[in-house]
Formats: sequence, structure tokens, C-alpha cells
Amino acid sequence: MKRILIATDFSDGSDEALAQAIELGKQTDGLLDIVYVRELGVGEFPFGPLYPEDTSGVIAYADLELARRRDRVTGAGLQCHYRCLEGSPAEEVVRRAEETNADLIVVGTHGRRGLAHAMLGSVAERVVQHATCPVLTVPVSKKAA
Repeated sequence: MKRILIATDFSDGSDEALAQAIELGKQTDGLLDIVYVRELGVGEFPFGPLYPEDTSGVIAYADLELARRRDRVTGAGLQCHYRCLEGSPAEEVVRRAEETNADLIVVGTHGRRGLAHAMLGSVAERVVQHATCPVLTVPVSKKAA
């Protein structure tokens, strides 16, 4: 596992997935590739709804958060790349993994069930279904939930 791709949405759950990826990377002296995917025109920015005119602020926020996670990885002695992409999160994560020849994708799961899962779907589930490399799903712990 020399190249590990980590998908993040900046949540506590995805930070737990990052911690797992760092541990795996230490064991294999791997390179970690952190990816955040911004869905255009949907979602919530920490300060309210996203609108097209908010683009520069959203990009700056994402870059800052990605850099913070990069610093965690490099602080653990590993090489790290990071990138903010736009589009469908699952599709872009799978595409990036294929582009970079990732050996493993690590993604956190929110553990939604029932109606919430049916309405919101699961990025992790779609990544597992479409990825051409192994995928490690890390469930959110009770302390992060």
C-alpha cells in the first residue's frame, strides 16, 4: 500500500479515517493523497447555504482545511498531496484513485440507516461499488458522532 487516497468532508468521522490512513501509511512508508470534493450548488458551508457567489470563500476554506490535514500527515513523517475537486464526491474519489494509481482508498462512514440513508445515500457505499482498488471504510466512533 504505497499510495493511499483519503476522502474527506472535514467531519470528525473523516478525520478518524485520516488517522487510520496515517497508521497504514507509517507501516508501508506510503504517500497519502487527501481529496475533498465540492459539490457544485449543493450542501452547507459552515456559515450557511452555498451560493455561486460564495465560491472564493468555499475554496479558501477547503484549502485551509486540506492544509491542516496535510500538516497532520507530514507531522507523522509521511509524504502527502492534497487536492480540492468539484463534482459528485463518489465519482471524483474513484476517478482520482484511478488517475493516481492508488493502492487503497480510505473513507469514513457516517453510519446512517433507514430513511436518512435512503434520502442521503452513502458516498462510501458508492465508492466501494465503483472503485477499482480496495476500499477501507472507517465507521464514525460514538465520540465523533
